[in-house]
Amino acid sequence: MTAGGCGIREFVMANQVEPNKWYFTVDCSKCGEDIPFAEAPSPEEESEPQFRTVKLQCPHCGAEDIYAPALMTRRQGPESK
Repeated sequence: MTAGGCGIREFVMANQVEPNKWYFTVDCSKCGEDIPFAEAPSPEEESEPQFRTVKLQCPHCGAEDIYAPALMTRRQGPESK
C-alpha cells in the first residue's frame, strides 16, 4: 500500500517558531530534536486536539520519517526576551 493510501499527510514545517505561540511537534526519530510542524491552539482553546499521521523531514539532520499521533505533542515557542 502506498503512503497516500494510508492516510498519511505531509506538512510544511513551521520555518520560524514565534515566541509564546503554540505548535504541534514531534521529536526526530534520528537526532531527537524538536520538529514543529503546524500551529496549534492553546490548551485553553482546545484541550484535546486530534492528530493525524504525518510524514516530516527534520530541519536539523534531514531525516524523513512517518510519525503516528501517539508521538505528537503541543509545545509553546520560547519566551520573548
